[in-house]
Amino acid sequence: MCGAGWRNSVYDMTASVTAGTTHTEQTGQFINMQNMKALDVTGGKDAEGQAVIVWGNHGKINQQWAVTYVDKAEAVQTKGLNTDFGFECNRPFYLRSRLPMKRVAECHGANNVWLRKWRKNDTGQQFFFDCTSKTIRSQKWKNYAMEIQSNGGSKNLRFTSGITSRWW
Repeated sequence: MCGAGWRNSVYDMTASVTAGTTHTEQTGQFINMQNMKALDVTGGKDAEGQAVIVWGNHGKINQQWAVTYVDKAEAVQTKGLNTDFGFECNRPFYLRSRLPMKRVAECHGANNVWLRKWRKNDTGQQFFFDCTSKTIRSQKWKNYAMEIQSNGGSKNLRFTSGITSRWW
């Protein structure tokens, strides 16, 4: 299989519907298919500017995320998914932490990723799945794709330029 190797397990899970609401909320992890590391908020700290990295999969809340598409920030929509990767193609989304403050991942300076308070329409906090290259890209820096430094051997998550940016 080609591409960045992101596997979105958010949509592998059964939806939980809250009584009296009209939307479905789904949570899960982002797992690298090559090394099985998960998207992780460093130390489980729900703090502004906290680093978002990759770490061994332990399934705790600091590795739980929800994909919230920009046009449906109030309710997660679950139709039109890419069944191989669990994303809708080219549709902007936020990576929202499941920690108590529900902060979002932000691409900082077209490189590092950290946890920040959600700001409406901030494209540095928005991402999309490129179905052609099979990569997660920054909405602000569209030619930058998510990768793990050192060909997947590092804990550092970053965005880098190049159409064929890979995790390994």
